[in-house]
Amino acid sequence: MIRNDSVSGINEKERFAMHSVMKFPQALYVADYLSRKGLALDDTIVVDKTDLMQDTWSPMLKQFEGKMAFSYAELLELSLGQSDNNACELLFKYCGKPKAVEKYMRKLGFRDIHVRMTEKQMHKNPAKAIKNSSTPAEMVRLFEWFYHHKDDNRYLTFIWKAMIDCSTGLKRIPAAIPAGTRIVHKTGTGFPSPEGVQDMNDAGIILMPDGSYAIIAVFVTHSPSEAVIANIARQLLNK
Repeated sequence: MIRNDSVSGINEKERFAMHSVMKFPQALYVADYLSRKGLALDDTIVVDKTDLMQDTWSPMLKQFEGKMAFSYAELLELSLGQSDNNACELLFKYCGKPKAVEKYMRKLGFRDIHVRMTEKQMHKNPAKAIKNSSTPAEMVRLFEWFYHHKDDNRYLTFIWKAMIDCSTGLKRIPAAIPAGTRIVHKTGTGFPSPEGVQDMNDAGIILMPDGSYAIIAVFVTHSPSEAVIANIARQLLNK
């Protein structure tokens, strides 16, 4: 965690599977891709529902039958705000595969963020989810970069707006922050084990009422409850 130029953490340099936190670095890559290609956020692609994964978390499946045009803005909102796996998969298909996302992370100077698998590939082989990995410290650094660059162009500003107070993970870091604060964050959840535990992540920027901010990433393996993340976040914030 970074707060008031102070850095603190536990196991912050260990490698964890990102799960859907991966959609954040992907979105930053998509912003760069759209900018380089001269594409607008409201440019659309036509999606055939039968081509989408049906047995996954995907709110977009309820929006249409047959074929429908989705804008890049809508796909980013679905992927970031609702953690839609099909929206993420479509962004991989039309903007660049995992290796392109990882290459962009290297260009920005982030060497401990690895993106090697699509959502479809992870669903076929959940054990390989660790191929999409980050250390908590590196994810904090990436969110810090985002905080300082969010106003660089309309694509990054849009991503900021899509992630602020998003609807996922309300029992995680959002449950630990003081009243009156806001959070720009992305959650991730692993595949449940037969014992009922699973990886759970949350990372983002906490915006304090006084204008200050804190950046925090909590990655937990084999967690029985979202409350574990909230408790860890509370401990870090109260240090």
